[in-house]
Amino acid sequence: MKIYSLITITLAMMLSACVSLNSVSLTPIPSERKHQVRTEKGKVIFLGFNFDNDFVEDAIEDLKRQCPNGKVTGLLTKDENIMYFLFFVWKKQVTATGYCLPHTTAMNTMKSKTRGAASADEAPSNPEL
Repeated sequence: MKIYSLITITLAMMLSACVSLNSVSLTPIPSERKHQVRTEKGKVIFLGFNFDNDFVEDAIEDLKRQCPNGKVTGLLTKDENIMYFLFFVWKKQVTATGYCLPHTTAMNTMKSKTRGAASADEAPSNPEL
């Protein structure tokens, strides 16, 4: 009976995992949300020795490939650490989701957000004066 308990405890420790979310960022979400783009890239790390984060650049290139003639906006990024096997093996994972806008729509959105100078005709009237 002791051997089954030992095997069960050992399996439970080896199969357990813990996830921590380091950061979440969000850019302004566009009103036109027809074409969603998403990428998820990760890297396995042993004993906590991580020498580069090149997988993040792969995520950027993947988003560019999904939106070749436009601009990605409304970008939600998540940076996660997933720890396996008694915390000896980690997985660093970045997930990015956004919306692809054609260049013409993206330019129109940018122009409508800029403030122009107010003309004398648009000045508010003040009845108290």
